[in-house]
Amino acid sequence: MDNIFKSAMRGALFFAAACLLLWGIVPEWKSVCAGLLLGAFASFMNALLLRRRVEIVGQAMANRGMRKMGLGLGSRIAMVLCVAMVAYKYPETFNLPATLAASMVMPFILLVSAFLHHKRH
Repeated sequence: MDNIFKSAMRGALFFAAACLLLWGIVPEWKSVCAGLLLGAFASFMNALLLRRRVEIVGQAMANRGMRKMGLGLGSRIAMVLCVAMVAYKYPETFNLPATLAASMVMPFILLVSAFLHHKRH
């Protein structure tokens, strides 16, 4: 799973680099690119939170211990709401639809990364 996650993080960094490149090349799309970067950051953080949660549950099941309760889904939803509020408050800087679309990009990158990893092996 670590190899899949590392390659997905590389893909997310390429996505962010492409957004920065577009930001520099096409000045009319600055707010869209800034929204994409903000949403990609939230998606990246959500992936890290989900990875941590999966590791905790896996360790608890391996040790046959009690499952640790937490705010797994709540914290990930709060992250997306936080970036949506930032994009809503500063519409001249961040494009709200681009922010919301990019906040869901990491699961698709993970899916493609897992598919390519399993196709190789």
